[in-house]
Amino acid sequence: MRGCEPTRSAISATLGPLEIAAACALLALAATQSGCRPTDDRMAEIRALQEAGRFEQSIAALRDVLAETPEVGEANYRLGIAFSRTGNPSRAVWALEKASESSDFSIPADLELASIQLGLENFEESIRASDRVLARDPNHREALGLSARAHVGARQLEAALLDTSRLLELEPDDYATLVVHATALAELGRLREAEAAHERIKRISAAGGDRERAGRGCLAPALFARQNLGDLERAERLYEDCASKYPASRSAIGHIANFFDEIGRPQRGIELLERAVEQAPDDLALRFALASRLARLGRAADAQSVLEAAVDRFGVVAAGEPLARHYRQQRDPQRALALIEAILRESGGEREPLQFIRADLLVDLDELERAEALAARFEEPSYASMIRGRILLARGNAEAALAAFDEGIESWPGNAGARYLAGIAALELGDFERATVELRESVRVDESATQAARMLARLYFDQRRYDQAIAASAIALRHGAPGQRAADLVLDARAHAALGEFDGARAAIRELAELPGRRGEAAAELAAIERSADGPAAAVDAVERFELDLRARANEPALGSLASDLASLGHADRAIALIDDALRARPGDASLHALRGAALARAGRPTAARSAFERALAIDADCAEALAGLAELEIAAGEIERAVDLFDRAAAADPASGAHAYAAARILLAAGDRSAAEARLRAIVARSAGQPEARNDLAWLLASERRDLDLALSLAREASRMRPEAATLDTLGLVHLERGEIGAAIDSLERAVADPESSPTAHYHLAIALRRSGDPTSASEMLKRALAVGDFPEADTARRQLAELERR
Repeated sequence: MRGCEPTRSAISATLGPLEIAAACALLALAATQSGCRPTDDRMAEIRALQEAGRFEQSIAALRDVLAETPEVGEANYRLGIAFSRTGNPSRAVWALEKASESSDFSIPADLELASIQLGLENFEESIRASDRVLARDPNHREALGLSARAHVGARQLEAALLDTSRLLELEPDDYATLVVHATALAELGRLREAEAAHERIKRISAAGGDRERAGRGCLAPALFARQNLGDLERAERLYEDCASKYPASRSAIGHIANFFDEIGRPQRGIELLERAVEQAPDDLALRFALASRLARLGRAADAQSVLEAAVDRFGVVAAGEPLARHYRQQRDPQRALALIEAILRESGGEREPLQFIRADLLVDLDELERAEALAARFEEPSYASMIRGRILLARGNAEAALAAFDEGIESWPGNAGARYLAGIAALELGDFERATVELRESVRVDESATQAARMLARLYFDQRRYDQAIAASAIALRHGAPGQRAADLVLDARAHAALGEFDGARAAIRELAELPGRRGEAAAELAAIERSADGPAAAVDAVERFELDLRARANEPALGSLASDLASLGHADRAIALIDDALRARPGDASLHALRGAALARAGRPTAARSAFERALAIDADCAEALAGLAELEIAAGEIERAVDLFDRAAAADPASGAHAYAAARILLAAGDRSAAEARLRAIVARSAGQPEARNDLAWLLASERRDLDLALSLAREASRMRPEAATLDTLGLVHLERGEIGAAIDSLERAVADPESSPTAHYHLAIALRRSGDPTSASEMLKRALAVGDFPEADTARRQLAELERR
């Protein structure tokens, strides 16, 4: 180790003891690779790295050790720990299972395994790992705690109670154990015992002398009243009691404020946080919590005042970063950058995380060369990779950007920002599966760090995964910026409505209606919910209950909804009269003229409709609604080329809506221009994670021409999952049929023909599959059923095949 001594001396002036050990270990490992073997055992060097938190750097060395001696228990254990601490828990499992076979490391390895599997929600595996520790030491407290939590997760509640009862014998007043014990009792329906346990948590917490724990413990009976008894009045009394006893407890007041949000009294939460700041004026976190809540409720100016006061009191270095984030959320990156640069000046300018934020803001401001120059100086590889990726993304090179983000993730897998950026790049590339994985991981790491939750909610919604969309939307609503709240509430409402959960949808719309300037949008969204629940008459009632001024621009969504439903009910003249009234107030509004054209078209007055659409386009040549309305009129007139051109223009004017582009593709497909239709369908499915109709059409087109069948299968599966109906199941069956997967084809096609809306073509396809499976009798029966329905494109072929089968 003599060659390491000068370096040890040189670095000792600037590094602490753990950093010194880690640095020397790194140098020693480097020397090993160059042929200068250290005198210390390599495992000592690895221990030094891990004690200093340098887990990533220890992985390569551990792999070298295990390549030579794969049975070393400590090496397997430390490799598992390294993977776990660097955000790769799944990769840690194999190494830890190997380590658990070692007598020296079996207990720590199994404890780590139990913890990892609990985090991954593999509850049975967590229980098995805990059981192995308990078999060797029945009173091992950590193992009993992990076992109890895993048993609760696995809904094995009696077993959880055995664990917690044993723990409480060993340590009667353990807070964490009491929480799990009370939860298990409540889940079992043993409410009297559960209530007593929650009261005990409150008493024990109050006696401990820790303000934060006492505040948290005080909440236990209130939580029980709310969650298990459904008694909101009692819960409110108990929450208010805790607020009076612990007015400056950060965790307690934050939780109580959330409760008041949920019962529609958000102002009470603000009052509690304001009082907490008065009680503990030097608690910066309370000020930040107050600002965050104000911003979330749309009071951005008040939030800014709180944050600016914090900077005045505590200084820019201590309190400036949250204010910079606020400026950025308010789409003022210039002020955010000025503040970050002030923090850097006052703190010496060497804080690389702040330099990273600075570079990130420079990308926001399109100052890409300055950002690039900063990134080139970063010592932390993940920072450099992420900024380089953002620059590439800004320059339109999503593929190279994703590769750069991958580098950042490899060196820092637990970085929520890197995962989020990788998700954005994957979305731009049309890799929706990869985007989902990265956005989900970003949310798991830190749900408040990025916009990943709201992007994930949209992605799930487009894919018609409505349960997941609601879960992601809930996270987005907790942490989203005020300007995004309306869109998040709309998505949440639509997802609930799609599942038939109309009360949940209505609750979201009630909150939307309370946001400034959103009553017209809320009326239109509520109308859509009531239309789904009870039809157009209910939708009309929903809008009329808002008593809106339908002439106002902000209420135009409600006017459009009302006009459409009135026409459906046979009251087109009243719909047109309402639009005309709005036009007298706003005669130069293109969207109103387009709305009038749509109402006239529904009333069967195509000439007047055309005139209204053309008037809209004279005002705004890019009015997408007018362009699409004219396209529909051209289809009715047989002007196919003109209709395609108009839909293309509508798609360009409103790229967020895939409906116009899909309409053009459908026209071309119906007209027999399969090549042009295919190109358009490919573009649509690459841009959107939804559009089951486009996915189905493209899959059918490819299968019918027996090419690109892997893509066809992927598309057909997505379409049938999003819209499991006769048409999509028929396409999926056809794809399987062309791939020679007869069993899978029969399964899909049998589900298709079971639908009363199925076409004779689906019966025909099933007949082919049955015949190929060696079942000519069932094939003949299916052909007869298809032909009995009437004419269809394959009818002549079906007759020939039936005749052939009957001759046999």
